[in-house]
Amino acid sequence: MAGQRIAPDAKLALGTLAVLAFTASAIDNGILGWIIAPICILLAWFVMFRVPLKHTMLALTFAGLALENPAENPACNLWQSPLYAFGALTLRHFKSTIGGWMFFGGMDLMLVGAAAVLFLRGPGGPRGGIGTPKPMIRLAQLGYVVVVFAWTLGKVRGGDGSMAVWQIDRVMYLPAIFLLCQAAFTEHKDYLAVGKVVLYASLLRALMGMYVRATITAPVDAAGESLMPYATTHNDSMLFAVGSVILLSLVLERVGKKATRMCLLLMPILAGGMIANNRRMVWVEIALVFLTTYVIAEPNAFKRKVNRALIALVPVALGYIAVGWSSESGIFKPVKMIRSAVDSSTDLSTAWRDLENFNLVFTIRNYPIAGIGLGNGFFEVWPMPAIDYTLEHFVPHNSILGLLCYYGYLGFMGLTALWVAGVFFAIRAYHFAKQPLEKAAALACFASIIVYFLQCFGDMGLGSWTGVYLVAPSIAIACKLAVVNGAWQMESVRRVARGAGFAAASAGPSQPTGSRS
Repeated sequence: MAGQRIAPDAKLALGTLAVLAFTASAIDNGILGWIIAPICILLAWFVMFRVPLKHTMLALTFAGLALENPAENPACNLWQSPLYAFGALTLRHFKSTIGGWMFFGGMDLMLVGAAAVLFLRGPGGPRGGIGTPKPMIRLAQLGYVVVVFAWTLGKVRGGDGSMAVWQIDRVMYLPAIFLLCQAAFTEHKDYLAVGKVVLYASLLRALMGMYVRATITAPVDAAGESLMPYATTHNDSMLFAVGSVILLSLVLERVGKKATRMCLLLMPILAGGMIANNRRMVWVEIALVFLTTYVIAEPNAFKRKVNRALIALVPVALGYIAVGWSSESGIFKPVKMIRSAVDSSTDLSTAWRDLENFNLVFTIRNYPIAGIGLGNGFFEVWPMPAIDYTLEHFVPHNSILGLLCYYGYLGFMGLTALWVAGVFFAIRAYHFAKQPLEKAAALACFASIIVYFLQCFGDMGLGSWTGVYLVAPSIAIACKLAVVNGAWQMESVRRVARGAGFAAASAGPSQPTGSRS
């Protein structure tokens, strides 16, 4: 997908790395892990220095999206894929997998290697590749300024340093991975490779979810509730939603018959994965993102047909919701799911989060401008039921209110400015694009950011590798598409234009032909 050949020695190192990693995963021995892990890391670094940065970021994106993260309790710990141990070494801290003091993991070391490649070799791609708007670089850097300020403020207010580390987990990764992606994806067609990686990862996870549901008989608790409420992880909701938007955008922008056939073939797989995973958030994300994307999409013959069909179905949909709102029948399960998400009287989880949100809002009202600072928890003025979660007051389920609580309004704007600018560039790129495939890519980039925001608001999306590796490449691709399509003029182009204008002004007005002397 990257379109560039890999050197033979890099292929050999990569093959050796794969064999060692899978062998260690299969044997699952701590001592063997201590021996093989450093060798695998050195081999990975060697490969990274021998291949273009684009290859590295595509591989890391796939790993961040497709591998199992034990910290997210995949399949409620009732099933593990053959890649489980490999995912643990990549996505968790080493001290949690092979023991010891190491508070970093394989992904951290790979990102350090990618940063070293960028520093020593410069951006990937040919010279004169597509640049990145300078304000986006500044916004990514601003995120780190905000984190340092919030950390310092938290220390002054007596915050717990160990809890502060959990609060910035993944917050500091998104700007860094964006900076790496914008340096790696410098060619016009790179958006195709990124889209394929996301789509393949979503399909893999969907198939995995369906396999788990089909083969694992989950035990039930005393109330008769299944002890495996989800089949993969909570954060796969983002992956399924974005994969669905990619397919929908291809049809909506009429990319071609082949794309339509692909959508008809693959969408049922993603739908099966969503049903198997049984998370309410994915349906909320699908509904809101599909609606927003559909409204933004430019008019065409297909959209006009859909408009007529939707108008005809509105009374039917409203009647279905009205009849099923209080019904317990299985045919109204979608309505029951919608009600459980908005009506706390029908769902204990929703009611519990209402209490959490109340306490967060109370804390925000007391520290609105700069926040309470990192390392401090929110005030529990309304007592909540006790749960086995030591980070409850420091890493709440509603990550958006959590950001406002710990960073304040100013810090929140500084951290999320990169997201907002990503939406700006995605929409600009969409309206300036001439090719249907580019329009579909811009819509998918926009959808990724919105899905991430919804997951952060509803279910701790901020602390996930899935969210980071969906949003960071999407923002980078949105910027590149905006530059390519003329939605954003790079500074070098503006300097040339200003120079040409100055030269024309210096030459004075031209004499019209045939003028009188």
